[in-house]
Amino acid sequence: MAVIEKIRNRAGLLIGFVGFSLFAFILGDLFSSSKGIFSKNETSVGVIAGKKINVMDFESRVQEMANNYKVQNNTESIDQATMDQIREQAWNQLVNDEVMGTQYNKLGLTVSSDELFDMVQGKNIHPQVRQAFTDPKTGQFNPSSVLTFLKNMDNDPTGKTKAQWVIFEKAMRQERMQQKYNDLVKGGLYVTTAEAKEDFMAKNRTASLKYVMIPYSTIVDSTIEVSDADLKAVYNENLKKYKQVASRAIDYVTFDVNPSDVDRQAAANDIAKITEGFKTATNDSAFVAANSDSPFDASFHKKGTLPFNIDSIMFAAPVGTVVGPFEENGTYRLSKLTASKMMADSVKARHILLKMDPAKDAEIRGRADSIKTALKGGAKFEVLANQYSTDQAANQKGGDLGWFNSQMMVKEFSDACFGAKKGEIVIVQTQFGLHIAEVEDISAASRQVQVANVTKRIEPSTKTMQMVFTKANEFANKNANADAFDKAVKDQNLTKLTEQNIVENARQVGALENSRELVRWSFGAKVGDISKAFEFGNRFVIAKLTDIREKGFSTLEQVKDQVTYEARRDKKAQQLIEKLSKAGSNIDAIGAAVQQPVNPAENVSFASPFLGNAGNEGAVVGTAMTLKAGQVSAPIKGVSGVYVVVVNSFNEPQMPKDFKDAANQLRQQLAGRSQYEVFNALREKANIDDNRGKFY
Repeated sequence: MAVIEKIRNRAGLLIGFVGFSLFAFILGDLFSSSKGIFSKNETSVGVIAGKKINVMDFESRVQEMANNYKVQNNTESIDQATMDQIREQAWNQLVNDEVMGTQYNKLGLTVSSDELFDMVQGKNIHPQVRQAFTDPKTGQFNPSSVLTFLKNMDNDPTGKTKAQWVIFEKAMRQERMQQKYNDLVKGGLYVTTAEAKEDFMAKNRTASLKYVMIPYSTIVDSTIEVSDADLKAVYNENLKKYKQVASRAIDYVTFDVNPSDVDRQAAANDIAKITEGFKTATNDSAFVAANSDSPFDASFHKKGTLPFNIDSIMFAAPVGTVVGPFEENGTYRLSKLTASKMMADSVKARHILLKMDPAKDAEIRGRADSIKTALKGGAKFEVLANQYSTDQAANQKGGDLGWFNSQMMVKEFSDACFGAKKGEIVIVQTQFGLHIAEVEDISAASRQVQVANVTKRIEPSTKTMQMVFTKANEFANKNANADAFDKAVKDQNLTKLTEQNIVENARQVGALENSRELVRWSFGAKVGDISKAFEFGNRFVIAKLTDIREKGFSTLEQVKDQVTYEARRDKKAQQLIEKLSKAGSNIDAIGAAVQQPVNPAENVSFASPFLGNAGNEGAVVGTAMTLKAGQVSAPIKGVSGVYVVVVNSFNEPQMPKDFKDAANQLRQQLAGRSQYEVFNALREKANIDDNRGKFY
């Protein structure tokens, strides 16, 4: 039984790794130097609820998580993208520990050894433990298997088995602690009868009404004067709307490195030199591996699926024919017909997927053989798939994969299915695990061909790269201030791009690949500063910092356009309210007086405040629900315009004997929201400062 594989899936918390000792060495040098990039007060990656998080402590947590990842995935090397993910996950876990840990301590919440024992070997077995130690033959949980595993895990000389169990055990503790806290919060929720009745009425009492609306757009913006005092008043009134995180904005230009005519000719010469060799090659896959920028493709193709310039040729030519070179998508290509045969276009199959574990290889292969024997003996495929297969998506259809061609699946699986007969059951191993596959149907055979391709990318040379760098560097040096930058962009007819809301922890800017360095520059620059020429992929980028927004609230100047819109809308509303107030007391007369249609709206409720095509108008609907039938409202300031409403009739719901069901329903809704809303409230109260961008 692949116990550790199942435990690993449950406890998979962690990703990524970098050398901690190297990181410590670099930081130590920076902190000890008076010329380091950080001051003596900048040794923390953040502050959570007033507690400074030391960068070395944080990196220790990252190291621990990374080591766990390496154990779980049996790997020693992890790429940069994964490293970014582990740091993000380490930070989120740290925030959760600090924010929620304080609450657990205040309440005295713990998870005892007896509770942990109960989850592993007692009466309340954890679902993942139950799944991992269920006998595949009987489908029954086996407590003795748990005990045997725990007694023998120290026998693993690598220590990986115990390390993975410790990770899983820690995850179980954290989950149980969180569950206790959430249960306490949910247990404290109470809905009064009055609240239940109010909620019931809001959802079930509906109105049939008519309304007249004058859109704000009927008044031309230029006719509305907005003073500085107006703007300041609106800004202060709506200050909470302008809350922001720290961010930067830049303008930038790019100098793209594209192949020159000389580079293009060099690529053409390279592929011309190997054309004859390709024609006479006896081992085409080896020739492609040695000479091509793309790997050998052993797939077979039916007519109409090859590139248009070789499709008809390959189906009429003898094996060994070479055509090209062709230029397409920045690449020169030679194509050689290497095989031609009659074969099925597609197959229909279903499978049962078993996860592989090197420590349990013989056991898993034995299980696969047993499943194959059971299927041949008449066992139902879908039953065994649901019991044993780890492919949850396919299991929803009894393991069915449907019809697929030879290129839709991984090569090993595809070869096995296309090489089998209808009704045959095969066992094949792929990167995903061990498959027990049954070929249910095979399409009619048609001629298909195998084509080997030798490609040569048309790439810029070092000389071309240097020429573009020189040009970009010259631009940055000659235009070192904002005015010069803007003038040069205009004079040289360059395309100026803009990126707003760059946050300090962003890994890249827009579509600029691996542009973390530009993010860090933007948070160290002043408005109007011009950057050096950064190299990102095949382009050089020069940026100008255009805006700095610090954590807190946007300044009036920063949100002036939005505030101006709102102030102008308020003044329009005043004019329209005055106009509608003088239009009469009958809804039809009001519509005629202001030359706007009288619109009907049916089944309007307080809980669903929509007015037909007008959209969500909470203030308007809320007012309407307080009116008496036939009563015309005073003008109401809405989102899209100013309204006058009259209710034709109310549909009063049949009142229940009591409101217990309504109260239970409302309490369940509150309980469903309580976990994330409580955490978000506590997180906001913790006033978190995230300074990781200064270090990574």
